[in-house]
Amino acid sequence: MINNFINYDLIKLFDAQSFISNSPFPWYNFDSFLTLEGFKQLLQDFPSLELFEKHEGLARVHGQRSHDRYYLAYETSVYHQIKRKDQGIITYKHLPPSWQMFIKELETSQIYQNFIKSLFKVADFQIRYAWHVGVTNSEVSPHKDAEQKAGTHIFYFNTSEDWDTTWDGSTLVLGDKLKDAMNPDFSDFTTVIPTQFINNHSFLFKNTPNAWHGVKPLNCPQGKYRRLFNVIFEFPQTNHPLSLPKKFLKRTLSGLRN
Repeated sequence: MINNFINYDLIKLFDAQSFISNSPFPWYNFDSFLTLEGFKQLLQDFPSLELFEKHEGLARVHGQRSHDRYYLAYETSVYHQIKRKDQGIITYKHLPPSWQMFIKELETSQIYQNFIKSLFKVADFQIRYAWHVGVTNSEVSPHKDAEQKAGTHIFYFNTSEDWDTTWDGSTLVLGDKLKDAMNPDFSDFTTVIPTQFINNHSFLFKNTPNAWHGVKPLNCPQGKYRRLFNVIFEFPQTNHPLSLPKKFLKRTLSGLRN
């Protein structure tokens, strides 16, 4: 039985200044933020691709290239504002036990939540979750996240046994943009910092006006998948049309108790 998924020794020893002072925005690429046993179990139990909805050619607000991928949201989806679909959403009771335990830990761990609050310098937040799967030619064009996001913690679920780094897949930290445009290309940045994503790495970043990031098109063979889990921290009581109601967190916690 796995007692916890988060490596609390890492949190205890972490130098917050290495996150806060990082440029071009606050970010950190963690090695083994999850316990070894926890990572292995979550990797083994990663949700099946048949549960995901395929995103292809979806328009983006500033005219960037679409983020083509497979997408699965927890409990409710920002992509289902008008009509809920059958695919693309998974509820707590339908998750494998390991993922139920992990989400429960994220929701209830004061150590983790206080850690995030201290790094983001916020007093409160709402959390939502989403799984992404990238396939051949999937790309995350350069972008900044929506303003209602305080930041994101991306947990990657690939190993050196199932992914070759020559296929790309690294989240790129982008800075020093050369032109005043909201739909830049990778070549429009003079600072391009690749992050590690295989073998139990995660990427935490604070959303700021300079928090540009992206992933170049994957050149993996057919049948290979780039897998990740997003823990998304949003400012509470925002008026943004895609924001979640404050009762979402209460409903989630209620579901965890039942």
